[in-house]
Amino acid sequence: MTTQPTRQKPRRTLGFALAFTLAVPLGLAPATAQSQPLEPQLPDVDLSAGDVLSFDFGCSGGPVSAGYTEVTESTLYDPSTGYGLSAPVACRDRGSLDDMRRDFVLAGGEEFRVDLPDGDYHVTVISGDAIASNNTLLTVQGEDQGSLQPRGTGEFAEHSLYTTVDDGTLTLQLFNDGRINGLHISQVAPPSEVSLGEITTVPPSVTLDWEELEGAANYTVYRSPADRAEYEALGSVETNTFTDESVELGYSYDYVLTQTSAAGVESGYSVPVRADVVDPTVVAPAAPESLSLGKANRKGTTITWNGGDDVLEYHVYRSLSPDRGFERVATTEQTQYFAEGASEVNYYYTVLAVNAGGVSAQPEPLLTPVTDRGNNSNPFAQCSPDGADAKVQRTGDTWRATNGNQTVLETYSMVEAMQAAVDSLTPGRTEQESVVVRGSGTMPADASVDLPSHTSFSVCGTIHVAGNEGPFSYEDHTGVVRIRHVENVSVPFLSVTGNPNFGVYLRTSSDVHFGQMDLRLSGGHGMRIDSRDDDSVREARNITIDDVYVSGTETHGVETYGVDGLRIGTVTAVNTGHAGLLLNDTVNADIDKVVGDNAAAGTGYAAFRMANRNGQIDGAWPTNIRVGELIAHGGGRGFFCVSESGGLEIEKLEISGSGSNAMLIENCHNITLATDSGVVEGPGDIRISARSEFANTSDITFNNLVLRDTALNENPCGENIQVNNLVLENSEINTCQ
Repeated sequence: MTTQPTRQKPRRTLGFALAFTLAVPLGLAPATAQSQPLEPQLPDVDLSAGDVLSFDFGCSGGPVSAGYTEVTESTLYDPSTGYGLSAPVACRDRGSLDDMRRDFVLAGGEEFRVDLPDGDYHVTVISGDAIASNNTLLTVQGEDQGSLQPRGTGEFAEHSLYTTVDDGTLTLQLFNDGRINGLHISQVAPPSEVSLGEITTVPPSVTLDWEELEGAANYTVYRSPADRAEYEALGSVETNTFTDESVELGYSYDYVLTQTSAAGVESGYSVPVRADVVDPTVVAPAAPESLSLGKANRKGTTITWNGGDDVLEYHVYRSLSPDRGFERVATTEQTQYFAEGASEVNYYYTVLAVNAGGVSAQPEPLLTPVTDRGNNSNPFAQCSPDGADAKVQRTGDTWRATNGNQTVLETYSMVEAMQAAVDSLTPGRTEQESVVVRGSGTMPADASVDLPSHTSFSVCGTIHVAGNEGPFSYEDHTGVVRIRHVENVSVPFLSVTGNPNFGVYLRTSSDVHFGQMDLRLSGGHGMRIDSRDDDSVREARNITIDDVYVSGTETHGVETYGVDGLRIGTVTAVNTGHAGLLLNDTVNADIDKVVGDNAAAGTGYAAFRMANRNGQIDGAWPTNIRVGELIAHGGGRGFFCVSESGGLEIEKLEISGSGSNAMLIENCHNITLATDSGVVEGPGDIRISARSEFANTSDITFNNLVLRDTALNENPCGENIQVNNLVLENSEINTCQ
């Protein structure tokens, strides 16, 4: 497995930047020992463009790979040769594999230096061991490259990056019994003096020209929408000119180029060049006016607008948020657009006008209604106002709240009508009375519907939350539905879009039932259930959630803190910013299923996380948290237990593609995983760990698991770690017992 260099926007003085998160565009890879037969080169000879200087590290008297310069455990730096180690080191020869990979030197902070002309270089370090795992730490030119782990027995890391020599010496330093088998160095500069050639508008095209480079085999052209730095490869050519015929009229683009040497090494990016695909003699059109809603039903949604005579075409965009995330859904010459089919959510639409002079400004987005509620495949089909004590109904732009035959309030504000209906229920009641909202609408982010005791509140439509420009805050307890210090409350149906602070906020309440919860957000937090008035007690009690779908949050999907008695059917968390389901200081929980799809991507959170003494009862961890099935694909971690939590049993699990550990169990106790069955697939590993401020991890049992392209690693050693009936597919177990 090879770690490859990331394309990064260059600094103008260097032509490219150091790349520490490493990946190259498809089809391109750094040179390896097998790239091309090379004649040996001495480091005291200038490295020509396109050439590769290769070193083979190993024991004295061992074989040297063809085309490589030998470095043994005693090859010390000598100005006359221009390369060498800062001090003697150890070496190992495993006597197997090829001449370069069979042996290596072991460094514990020593340096390897190579004298080179100042300039920009591509470097690849090969590190591995035929009979042991490898955890080499590496710095290049003083920049920390991190660990080359995870690399199991017989696996070899090929760590590649771009770096700059400005003092005549390239310096590598290895730590932690660092292994180095081989080193490739190539001087490869990005194309320079890239310029715009002809730009045409009929048909639209952009031509680029640049100076040819010595040693270049080909050049690759990358393009991004202007100012986004989201470059994608358009193609490679062997000449010094390229014409892009896939541009669109009226738009601006940034282009960068790389060169790939005959040895197969690709350079960093050139300096970006901006191309405006416009006719400067033509004035760009004005923004479309009067965006309005035509018909909206299960057959489809129609939006219309007014445009000018100078418009060639209109581009229709759609998003779940009024201020970001717009994607083009249509191009038309008409002044209307029909979105076929029923809509499950509130969409915002906007339209841009285009002519040869450019693209118009964006008009104010238009919010369209949900039209999909009520079909047989939708659980919201069961939502009905029949039998409700109070009702809220939308007619045109007006919301009307009624109780029996009496009109309580007529208003343009959805949230005012909903709260008025709730407040119209019998004061001081001891049995539940109900409110049902019929229709979809918008409420501001700084408002909530507060539910008192003995209240049922259903929304047979969608509430869109608008106007929240700030980041999420735990200190702001505003939620679409807010339940505080009450009992006997139910929310059978709730659908929310937009950017609330909380979709649902509950504090220190008991006997609360949530039915079908659909939270397709563009920020904020999904559901928060806590009793944090006093952390010494768990006074959120007997909480039930039938089914919750939550997506697009800034933080967690569903979170509890200080709950005693939790029953959940299914949590489905898609693209949540942090954990899909997070249980803090919660006991006696029974959860049928947790599904995480890209939950907590790029973070240390997980599809399912337990923290802050979760599952701890009277200082012990009896089994009291049950999860029937955990499914996690992509995202951060699949499962994460931390900070004195435990008492957990998971019957089935399926974890794959996690960006961090597939599972991390740290300072947790009495956890049994996969009592029925499970599959854990890499690249993330299963890690058993502990921090010194808590008691050591103990009583962890893994059963009936298939490990695929991953590892089970225990470090530091826990107590009573059991491994039963595991199937290894390109995986290994590194436990202490």
